[in-house]
Amino acid sequence: MKKYIYILPAILLLSSCDALDQNPSTSVTVDTAITSAEDLENAVNGAYFVATYGTMLTVASEMSIYADLVGPDSYQPASSGQNASRLAQYAMTPADTYNAYYYLYSAIASVNNALEKAALLEDQDAVAPYVAELYAMRGLFHFHLATYFAPIPTSGNSNNNGIVLADKVFDIDYIGQRASLEDTYEFIVNDFTKAVESGLNKERKNGHVNYWAALALRARANLYRGDYEAALADAREVISGSPYSLYTIDEYPSVWSQEGADEMIFEYLQTDVYNAQRYAPGYYTSPMGYSEYGVSPEFYEWLQQTPGDVRSKMVADCSEAPDGVSDYHTGYYPLKYPGNAGASVPAYANNIKVIRLSEVYLIAAEAAVHLGEDAARYLNALRSQRIDGYVDVAEVTLEEILDERRKELFGEGQIAFDLWRNGRTVENGSFVVSATDYKTVLPLPVEEIDLSKGLLQQNPGYGN
Repeated sequence: MKKYIYILPAILLLSSCDALDQNPSTSVTVDTAITSAEDLENAVNGAYFVATYGTMLTVASEMSIYADLVGPDSYQPASSGQNASRLAQYAMTPADTYNAYYYLYSAIASVNNALEKAALLEDQDAVAPYVAELYAMRGLFHFHLATYFAPIPTSGNSNNNGIVLADKVFDIDYIGQRASLEDTYEFIVNDFTKAVESGLNKERKNGHVNYWAALALRARANLYRGDYEAALADAREVISGSPYSLYTIDEYPSVWSQEGADEMIFEYLQTDVYNAQRYAPGYYTSPMGYSEYGVSPEFYEWLQQTPGDVRSKMVADCSEAPDGVSDYHTGYYPLKYPGNAGASVPAYANNIKVIRLSEVYLIAAEAAVHLGEDAARYLNALRSQRIDGYVDVAEVTLEEILDERRKELFGEGQIAFDLWRNGRTVENGSFVVSATDYKTVLPLPVEEIDLSKGLLQQNPGYGN
């Protein structure tokens, strides 16, 4: 019997790490029936669950702030020996990265199984919205993997290795090989395009990659690969046609505990019972938690130079411990992880912001400046909702756009990628990492290298 690649949450919860290590991450020996649109909906939810499984180094834990940790504005008020500090110090080895690799490929395996089963169902009109979402999910999960384990195409890095592309259900003994960087991003964009061209899922559905999320993420992917015309076109459509609106100055400080706020295009949902617990970004950004992600004093002071900018209020000055509190790590901390409304342990339960409308304005600005078009209009629109008394400017530079991204998106997993994407060097204390440095990508896990029997090529700088 053919062995299908699929994972359901209950199966994953009952599996030991040793059992999961027996086969490549593209192969899981679980067969599950999908006989209706309702089953397919459950499969969609199951794939999100696998990708955001509540453990270390997933898109709902340290990897959600990875690009901040290795970026120029981070600071570790404490070093608790956890992965956030190790990421920030570029200290991850091939023995450390398995979870960042495994859970996303397992989620992709779930998606591919669902797509194959969906094609066999009788009522194709009923399953079409789920199929569109599954393609968008597959593109997003590959995109995450590409940013972790492959260079950004516009960085100038000589490493041309992309990632293993999983586009179908594979037999259990299948061992994937890395695609080229160009083919990797072509695949990602094509999957988003399948979701967009369906024309389905235009309504808001929080926690799901709808039409607008697929379009916005395609804009981001096109920006990463240097197709600025396509990036700008997609961003313009989201800005002009989507049901999302920029947060106002008054709204901005309070939206971070809300689900489905006005400009939230896509976020991974977390709850009291479904979260990464002490590996969640909220625990890393708490002075009474692991405290391994704060922002530097220099970044804090830079934000305070524009007191009319509401974003200057999004860093907490915790330079003194409250009276009577002993287990407290002083420093400056992002305030973007206050806990979802009603969460019993706020540091654990924070939805993971994947893409907001504000980023789409910034994508449009960056693409426009590369094309020599009017980029100021997009920054003016954003700044007018962030800075009290803001006066429009006539022109903006790429450096100003990158600085705007630092202000708007800190704590949301973007900044190092932004700089490397534009050939910039990231400097943070003793760490100076250029866009072409091997440390801009993580090493593939040793388990995958060993299982591939030499077929899977390791990233340069990390041994064989």
